[in-house]
Amino acid sequence: MSTNPFDDDPLPPSPHPIVGRSTNPFGNEDDEDIVAPPQRVDGGRAPDALSSAVAAPPPMPLNSGSVSRSAFLGSGSGDDAFESSSTGEAGTRTGNESSWQDLGDLPYRRVRLYSGVRWGRRRKEKGSKFTTQQPAHHGTAASQQAQADVEQDPSSGEEQFGLSWYPKSYVETVRSHQDAVLGSVPGDRTELARLLSTTTTTLVAGCPNGGPVAAVTVPLSTHGGGGGASSGFGSRSTIRIMNNAGVLLSSIAFPPRDLALPMNHPSSNSRLPLHVTPGDILTIGFTSRCVFIIVLRDSLTLCYDLLGSPVLPPFYSLGNAKGGSPGRVKGSGNLPNGMDLLEARVFEGGVAVLGVDMNASVVELLDEFDDPSYADGADVSARKVIPLAPAQQRADQPSFAGEQPVSKAAASPFLLAPPPHYALVTPLPTGMFARSKHLTFQCIAVLPRQYAPSGRPELFLSTSDGSVVVSELNPSTSPDNGFTDVDCRSRIGGSGMGPPAPIVSMAFAPNGRFLACFTSDSILTVVSTNFESKVLEFDARSGSPSPPRSMGWCGEDSVVLHWRELGVLMVGPYGDWLRFPCGEDGTGHGNTGSGTEAHLVPEIDCCRVVTPSSVEILQRVPPGTADLLRIGSIEPGALLLDASDAFDSGTPNADEAAKSITRREGLMDEAVLGCVEAAMGEFDVMVQKRMLRAASYGLHFACKDENARNKLPGRPIPEARAFVDASRKLRTLNVLRRPGTGLAMTSLQYDSVAPRGVVARLVATGRASLAASIAEYLKLGRRVGDYARAMKTAAFVSLSASTLQKGSSMTDTQIAEEAIRIIRGEEKGSAELPASTAPLSSGMYTSVALAAHRVGRKGVADLLIMLEQSPADKVQALLAIGSYPDAAAVACRARDPDLIHMTMFAYEQGLSSNEEGKSLYFSGVINKFPIEAVNIFTAFYSRLGDLRGGDARPAVNILLRRQRHAEAGLKMARRALANRSTTTSGEEREKEKVASLQEASSIFDLGGKDCAFQKACTDEQIALAADQEQLRRSYGSAEVAPPSSSLTSTIMSILKYGAVDPRSVGRLQADADRIAKKYRVPEKRTWHVKVRALSESGQWAHLRNLADSRKPPIGLKPFALAAIRKGQGRGEVMHYLDRMTDKSDGEDRYDLCCEAGIWKRAVEEAVRLGDGRKVAHVRSVC
Repeated sequence: MSTNPFDDDPLPPSPHPIVGRSTNPFGNEDDEDIVAPPQRVDGGRAPDALSSAVAAPPPMPLNSGSVSRSAFLGSGSGDDAFESSSTGEAGTRTGNESSWQDLGDLPYRRVRLYSGVRWGRRRKEKGSKFTTQQPAHHGTAASQQAQADVEQDPSSGEEQFGLSWYPKSYVETVRSHQDAVLGSVPGDRTELARLLSTTTTTLVAGCPNGGPVAAVTVPLSTHGGGGGASSGFGSRSTIRIMNNAGVLLSSIAFPPRDLALPMNHPSSNSRLPLHVTPGDILTIGFTSRCVFIIVLRDSLTLCYDLLGSPVLPPFYSLGNAKGGSPGRVKGSGNLPNGMDLLEARVFEGGVAVLGVDMNASVVELLDEFDDPSYADGADVSARKVIPLAPAQQRADQPSFAGEQPVSKAAASPFLLAPPPHYALVTPLPTGMFARSKHLTFQCIAVLPRQYAPSGRPELFLSTSDGSVVVSELNPSTSPDNGFTDVDCRSRIGGSGMGPPAPIVSMAFAPNGRFLACFTSDSILTVVSTNFESKVLEFDARSGSPSPPRSMGWCGEDSVVLHWRELGVLMVGPYGDWLRFPCGEDGTGHGNTGSGTEAHLVPEIDCCRVVTPSSVEILQRVPPGTADLLRIGSIEPGALLLDASDAFDSGTPNADEAAKSITRREGLMDEAVLGCVEAAMGEFDVMVQKRMLRAASYGLHFACKDENARNKLPGRPIPEARAFVDASRKLRTLNVLRRPGTGLAMTSLQYDSVAPRGVVARLVATGRASLAASIAEYLKLGRRVGDYARAMKTAAFVSLSASTLQKGSSMTDTQIAEEAIRIIRGEEKGSAELPASTAPLSSGMYTSVALAAHRVGRKGVADLLIMLEQSPADKVQALLAIGSYPDAAAVACRARDPDLIHMTMFAYEQGLSSNEEGKSLYFSGVINKFPIEAVNIFTAFYSRLGDLRGGDARPAVNILLRRQRHAEAGLKMARRALANRSTTTSGEEREKEKVASLQEASSIFDLGGKDCAFQKACTDEQIALAADQEQLRRSYGSAEVAPPSSSLTSTIMSILKYGAVDPRSVGRLQADADRIAKKYRVPEKRTWHVKVRALSESGQWAHLRNLADSRKPPIGLKPFALAAIRKGQGRGEVMHYLDRMTDKSDGEDRYDLCCEAGIWKRAVEEAVRLGDGRKVAHVRSVC
């Protein structure tokens, strides 16, 4: 019965003492008992399936190697792709109970996965041409083949010492000092490495779930930004990303070439050069999504993928608008700089940083698979960092990391690239909290968002007064800015005598339920995440007064600490401990491990230990394995295993032992499942097979058991399905653990990543061929299989291009045909395995075409793009390679307006933003794009110009290029007349209008006779504007002719101004007549305008004079109506009625009398007309 307090349901405390076997966990008196080399059950040494020194060649070639085409296409087919070697030492570490060490009541084991690792080795090319490569067999030949497959990093500028690389000039300087001053033995590399480590440090980080390892050697910081150059180390270093067997995956030159910071400036290609040195690197690490992060001391953050390509532009994770890092930016002035950091902690979702001003920031790395609403719900102070736009990173301009220039004009379609990442940077006002409480922060830890109550990461900061402050990532909307002081001073630390010691290191358990805290007085305390209970307190003061170099969790049950002088210490429940010295031989014998580097990589179920020559894991023995292999176990699985071993050895009563298990209902099923579960937790292939044989042996009896639970005849029982699934999983894991792949993945990690994640990781590390084989073997679905097969094809195309300079005779057509066969799954030969008839996923051909384009095989790219059936993927691929007209043609044939717009915008972003680029943009669209795209292009800019504040010139420019002068002129004229800008004065608006009208007139002039009428109208409008300006100057007032008024309004304004300036009435009337005559205003219209203007301005005398001047061409009725509607007296109305003497005016006189209310006169007019109905109407009204 377990008494582990870390379990979900802890039992009462164990009676065990809180110390381990010895009262001094750092003493050596028990080392031999703890780390004695274990033996196998049969007393022999099992071959190591994963030892890099004697390993079989990998089942699939790396993309960077040169292998035969037949070997490339045929590798990974059949069972050999999943059959692991049986040589090495893994079996001696995991095969029986004698190799375990008990941590209290929990058994632990130390498993050597890779020994004799030569870090940074490269794969050796087989030759300049494709040659046939046969699968290697196990044994000595396999060992020789594996050694021939790799070679040391040929870099001539650095010298290697384990996981450390130093510039040769620096090494020679230290060696000369060693020989001259210390008098050491020449050639003593051990002493030389010790001297080098005194002035430098090697940063090592591991990708979660058995992923790659990254390492970089940097000089010790001088806090001055440039300590590397001043100390003689040099101004450059190399960051290497390697698999767990030491094979180099990628290398990143640091500082990156053309490192620059994108600026938020109207000029989209504005970039600020940065100047850094290796000594500026503060920390490195991986996220759970395989993003490699580099954090510099001024908070500059760089993000890469596993192949060394940047996924985000450089950005400051903790900005300082006042500037806080001199020397990084030349002539920075008021430009933003980063803040110097005290600590940076990379966690599974990003990185958290703590600045010297006590302010903190959390950077979350997200991608397109995250819910968009998560980023939308971030704090208002958060900012988003997105990949560079095409205008900022040209196809002809190398990026800051120096990778091959690739056009990124459009978003990646189905399989073109990994999902686009983006960063969410949330600054936290922790500095304000620290100042208000008069304290400082010592270290930080991040609780991942899946374990935090708020659903977002929570930052834990230890304080100088021995407490912990929890900060949420929504300070703007949370009470107290999201800060909570948990006040754990009395629960963490020593005996309570004196002030509490501050916490100097914190680490969360993989399940997020516990927090390990190490104080400055060397006390390790484990508390629950909510700090309500303390489950462990361990005194480490007898070992070292200094904090450990690293601290992490070994699964969910123990804490692992590492001191360079003391090795690795594992502390479990109730203070039980185990010590694992890291000697040169990896066992602790003959060497106490003093001074040996070891780097801890905590995992969800173990702890990976990376040393200069090996990779091993410390792991709690899975409960199923412990029950099965423990000596004297009577569990059903153990009984079945003994029966199976007896059967294999030919014991006659083996069947009777197995049949005895079936006598109890369900016992055999439990035994089979126990053997299957135990097999999945083992690393040695021989032990795996032994347990699977036992499970298979038990299935023979389970199927014949009358009490079997199988209710569906003809269907396999659940235990049989579990056996098959476990076999597939183990074969996959064995392949992943081979040195060529180097994924140190356990069964639980495999389940955590999921098979699809394994395929994605293999593609990310350049093992696309193996990924395709695994996807097909595990039957992961058409989409995943197509993805892996497309990546495999892309690798083949890239490989063929790399051998083009070495005598390869394959033409573009041959490469394209071979690529098509791989995509369709025909590379295995139609005689044995016919190709699948299922439709291919969209984007496969375009994905491979882009890979061919990147390596310069344009002919292959063109042939493959033609076969793509998805218009969206085809358009985006064509945009990515810069074939904008072809992309527009495909979009038009698909009749998809969104694709057409996307093509035009991508084309615009692919050109410079100056006037020359705009001109090329317009001419390119009009002359090269299909007419459908041009019409949409024209309509878009026309509508954009019609909006208030919009610019009509782009639309006019387009219409002119299309020889549509009438539409272009009308567009410009309408824009001029509709100018209602409020930011300029009336005079300036008038000048702008006249200038626009003149431009419109010039455009109409280009149209010739077809635009003659439009030109005449425009010219008259310009002349009217000039006359209006002259009138305003002549009378000294804008009221006489308001700007932008029409011709009729101008005449009315002139006449109305007579009410303001009565002395100028005659001149005003003359000007009105002149304007009307000049612009050929009809006479009747002129009279109507005069009547309206004089009546509205109250100039009744002038109106009467106008009526009396001569017989009005419009008659007297408008005059009378004006007097009636303006409320003039009866005398004024009768003046006009009396002059209406014609017989034809009878009806008008009657209507005017009724309108004016002159009813007596109305009756008379009705009688005169002899219309009785009119008389009756008047009577009824009166």
